[in-house]
Amino acid sequence: MMVQAQRYGASGTTYSDHRPFVSQYLCDGAYKPALAHLLNISRTLPPSPEMMDDMATCYWNLGDHQTAIRLTEFVAKDIGNNPLAWGKLGAMAISVGDQAQAEAAFENTLRFNPSEVKALANLNRIKTFARNSHRANVLRKITKSRKFTTADRATAFNALGRIEDEAENTKAAFFNWRKAKALSPGTYDAKAVDIHVESQIKTYPVFDSTYASDTTGVTRVVFVVGMPRSGTTLVESILSRHPDVGTIGETTALKDCLDQYRRHVGLSGAWDWYTTLSEDDAKALGQRYLDRCSKLVVSGLPRVLVDKTPLNIFELGFAKRVLPDASFVFMSRHPLDVGLSNFSTNFFDAHPFSKSLDAIGKMTRAVFSSAEDYRMKLGDAFRWQSYEALVSSPEPQIKALLDHLDLEWSPTRLEPEKREGVVRTASVTQVRAKINTGAIAKWQRFESEISPLVDALGGWEWIRKWTATDKTFAVDQQQ
Repeated sequence: MMVQAQRYGASGTTYSDHRPFVSQYLCDGAYKPALAHLLNISRTLPPSPEMMDDMATCYWNLGDHQTAIRLTEFVAKDIGNNPLAWGKLGAMAISVGDQAQAEAAFENTLRFNPSEVKALANLNRIKTFARNSHRANVLRKITKSRKFTTADRATAFNALGRIEDEAENTKAAFFNWRKAKALSPGTYDAKAVDIHVESQIKTYPVFDSTYASDTTGVTRVVFVVGMPRSGTTLVESILSRHPDVGTIGETTALKDCLDQYRRHVGLSGAWDWYTTLSEDDAKALGQRYLDRCSKLVVSGLPRVLVDKTPLNIFELGFAKRVLPDASFVFMSRHPLDVGLSNFSTNFFDAHPFSKSLDAIGKMTRAVFSSAEDYRMKLGDAFRWQSYEALVSSPEPQIKALLDHLDLEWSPTRLEPEKREGVVRTASVTQVRAKINTGAIAKWQRFESEISPLVDALGGWEWIRKWTATDKTFAVDQQQ
C-alpha cells in the first residue's frame, strides 16, 4: 500500500502529506484500502485529529460502528475539544440509538457554537424545545439571518414546525414547514413519473416463472417499498431482528444497475430494457447488484438481504427479472398521514416531490398505481402490507409477513426497537420506539391545511377507495 501511496505523492512525515490520497479513497467509497493505508502510517506518524477522523469514517462505513464512535469521541474530547467532531459523534450516536450520548455530544457542540443549526435540530428531535425557550428563539433568529446557508435556514424552519406541532399550533407548524420547503431545491416532474407507470402497466406482463433458477445458497433479496414515510423502516427493523437477515438500508444499487445497462445498450425509453435484456445479461446484472450490496455489509451477504429503498417500487419488474427469487413488501399507509409526514420532514435536496402538497398527492397516486399493477403481476412474491394493521395488531401481521418471506417466527420480531446497527433515514428517532399507533390519523388535526393534498389525490372518493382496499388486504394477508 505504501508503494502505491508514494506513486501518488502520499509519502511524507505528517498526515497532511497523506491526506489527499486518503481523501480520494474516501470519495471513491474505497474504505478498506483507505483504512489499510491509515493503519500502516499510524505506526510511524503521531496521531492527529484528521487521521483519527478519517479512520472513524472508514470504520463507520465498514460497519464497525463502536470503533468509529470511540475514535470520534477521542477526536472530540482528547484532541483539542473539536466542535465538528462533537457534532459527528452526536450524529453517529443517534443513528445507533444511543440518545443519551447523542444529546451530550450535541450539547458540547453548542458550547462552542450556540447557533449550530444541525445540533439544535437534532436536540429538538430528541426532546422538543418549548416554543418560548431560548433555543427556539435562536432558531427563529437563524431563519431571519442571511448569514446562514439556505440549508441551515430550511433546517431551522423545519425544527420550528416541530415545536409548534408539539404545542398543537397547527397553523404555525404548517407555516414553518411551508417556509422550509420553499427554501429546498429541486423540481418534481409528475408527468414523467406518470408516463413511467403507464409504460409499466402496458409493457410488463405477469412474471414468467421460467426465469427462476436454482439459487440454493445464494442470498435472497427482499425489497421493502412504498412512499417515503410509509413504514418501510419499521418493517426493515422487524426483519433485521431475524438472525438470517441483514439489511443494506436505502441504496441506489438497483437503479444504478438498470441505468448502467440502459446507457451501455443505448436505450432511451424507460421500459426498453424489457425487450432487450437477455438471460445472460439478467444474470450478470443480478450478480452486479449483489456485488454492490456486498460492499455495504460487514461480514458477507446474509441468507436474506433487505433493500429498504421506498421508491424502488417503480423498478420491481427489473428487480424480479435480474433476481428471480426476490420478494417484495409494499407498505400501504394512509395517504393523508403519508402526505403530512413527507411535508413535515426536512429532506432538503432529496425527494423534490415533497416540496408541495399537490406534488405529494400526485406521487402518491403514481406509487399506488404502480403497486396495484405489480400486485397482480408478481403474484405470491408481492405482499401488500397495511401499516395500520401492522401497528394495531403486530403479532398476527408480523407472523404473516414472516411466513410470506419463508422466515420462522420468534417473539423477538415484536421488538424492532432493539435492532442493532445504524438507521440513516428520517425515521432515526421513531424507529427506536416500541411498535405503537401514535402516528395513525395525525392528519385529522391538519385537515384544513392539507386540502390541496386531498384534491391532488382525487378527492375523498379516492381516499375512501384506498381505505377499503387497505382493510381488505389487512384481513386477507393476515390469514
